[in-house]
Amino acid sequence: EDAGGAGMPARHALLVAATLVSESSCIANVAAPLRVADVRCDAATGVWTLQLPDGVSGDGLPTAGPPTAGPLLPSLPSGAVLDLEQRRLEGDGNVGYRLWRSAGAMCRWMRRNEGAVRGARVLELGAGTGAVGIFAAALGAREVVLTDGEAGLLPLLASNARRNRPLLSHGTEVTAGRWRFGDDPPACARAGAFDLVLGTDITYSVNTERDALCGTLRRLLEIGPDNGRAARCLIAHEHRRADMFDVEAVLHFANEPAAAWDARDVCLGTFLASAREHGLRVAPLVTEAGRRVQRAPGVVEMTTDLTVFEVSRDELHADPTL
Repeated sequence: EDAGGAGMPARHALLVAATLVSESSCIANVAAPLRVADVRCDAATGVWTLQLPDGVSGDGLPTAGPPTAGPLLPSLPSGAVLDLEQRRLEGDGNVGYRLWRSAGAMCRWMRRNEGAVRGARVLELGAGTGAVGIFAAALGAREVVLTDGEAGLLPLLASNARRNRPLLSHGTEVTAGRWRFGDDPPACARAGAFDLVLGTDITYSVNTERDALCGTLRRLLEIGPDNGRAARCLIAHEHRRADMFDVEAVLHFANEPAAAWDARDVCLGTFLASAREHGLRVAPLVTEAGRRVQRAPGVVEMTTDLTVFEVSRDELHADPTL
């Protein structure tokens, strides 16, 4: 059920591996790079542990300094932290029941931009635990609508909203509804305009339904101002780059951001292509570089880059057939 025995759901781990293989298979006449084969991911922290191949030393990496992972979510301005239940659904494949590192990146962006959140009407797509939307509510959003395509997650969303009610201002409303990308919006997402649409780790949906997410985003950004139009749409993405397990990349490009924010990220590349076809512009706002630290001889702990980006309309490059 778990990949590498360390807590990552099997289907998600296979998806990461498949995207990395798909990119490397496209490169012809190039010797295969030396790869790290023994990799494990701690589901609670998002930290990868890499056992380097025999004869390879990680001595050039730092062995001290900031930890590779801390709390996934920042605290609120009051110092309080969200109390979130993470309840796994029956069956394999659902990954929305728990926190991911990208949620922390989005919450940190909101902490730095509280003025954009306070008093706003907020929609969260692919909400999972509801962490991001509830964090927005705790920062002073006047209304938050939590949505997810998995009907089984709706009770978890409602439960987490109740658990954190004491952190919200009086009168702040939090509701939840089912919304699969590509479908018509639920009633709770149709009444009035949204100031912010937020999503974290939802870009991976392009691996199963390539255009459903961008179709939904385009609809949110173009429909009438009194019927759910979004003023701003922000997405947080965790990069799984095609060379993330290449020994050279692990050892020689450690603790440096990628030269281009979308470099060698197959899933992100698919999303960006779909966005262009749907007349959407994607602009990175902030990238948090991952870290690599040698914790024992030949053992490297690694976190990947995180980016928060904004999606807006770009009709000049839209595919007229969509």
